[in-house]
Amino acid sequence: MDYEFLIVGQGITGSILANELANISPKFKIINYENVSSSSRVAAGIMHPMALKRGTLSWRGKEFFEFSDKYYENFDRLNGSEFYKKYSFFRIFSSFEEQNNWIGKSLDNIYENVISINENPIKNLNHSYGSGLVKTASRLRITEFLDFFKNKFSHNISNNNFQFKKLELNNKLFFYKGDSFKKVFMCQGVNAIQNPIFNYLPIIPNKGELINVKSKYLPNFIINSGVFSLPIGLDKFTIGSTYNHRDHLKRNTKEAREELLKKLGKITNLNKIDFLSQKYGFRPTTMDRKPLIGEHPIIKNLYIINGMGSKAVLMAPLLIHELLQNKIDASVEIRRFSNKIKAENIDFANSLIH
Repeated sequence: MDYEFLIVGQGITGSILANELANISPKFKIINYENVSSSSRVAAGIMHPMALKRGTLSWRGKEFFEFSDKYYENFDRLNGSEFYKKYSFFRIFSSFEEQNNWIGKSLDNIYENVISINENPIKNLNHSYGSGLVKTASRLRITEFLDFFKNKFSHNISNNNFQFKKLELNNKLFFYKGDSFKKVFMCQGVNAIQNPIFNYLPIIPNKGELINVKSKYLPNFIINSGVFSLPIGLDKFTIGSTYNHRDHLKRNTKEAREELLKKLGKITNLNKIDFLSQKYGFRPTTMDRKPLIGEHPIIKNLYIINGMGSKAVLMAPLLIHELLQNKIDASVEIRRFSNKIKAENIDFANSLIH
């Protein structure tokens, strides 16, 4: 069958890309291997523009948040869904230095609509240094969001591993198992490490573990103090997340669970918390903490969208929009890693061309 587009991967990035490409042509195909430990399926979906450890706006933070906020609100309105919701979000300070930094930033015009100081005590929390409010915070219910696309595009999705050696390029058309495509987009997350076309790019798997707990003690809004607490209904909360680029084992760990509970215990009474479950996923991070987006240096119309780490919910809508508008930000362009292409990458790319 003849298609316009092939998308490999149906995580957050692949789903949003499919939604945008569907407005251009209904003739596209998604190849997706369902992976329960993919970062998209595990992520809490919290979105805000801040780099909380430094108490500063993250790279393009306001721009990303404003675009994505409108994107998800419009999505829910058009589809009659309720995947996206605004939340109150409080940063619990761990020192006077952090408190003073937040106060100083909140008085800056750049931050006045983003953060403020919270003057009110938060029930059941230890916060002797006070807390700050992130005014622009929300959450996307990612699992339901992805399942929506899985159902909407069920006729477009093939649930199989993508076999790179089956891809061919002939007379400016891509061929894969009997189908033809004009453009191919790789949205594979950490699985891109096994992609011989793009595996020269420095994608670093970063394992994140979260736990679900039950409590009538935790507040019904998002709090963050080294770990976050996200209310998910019925007195249940998601607590996260760990960051570990050294652990590549595909399992939950006791060490991560203890780390999360220890950090949570610094701000609340663990005797009021009941552990329920644990999950893990691998985020695709990069050495310079910027996404990886662009066209392959040898094979035209073959693209990669990757490397957003834990911020795909925040970044993906605008970065995909810019890619489709041919306005890729230079700091995310994969050309910055051209010097890392190896001979075997070039040989494999050339082997696809007939």
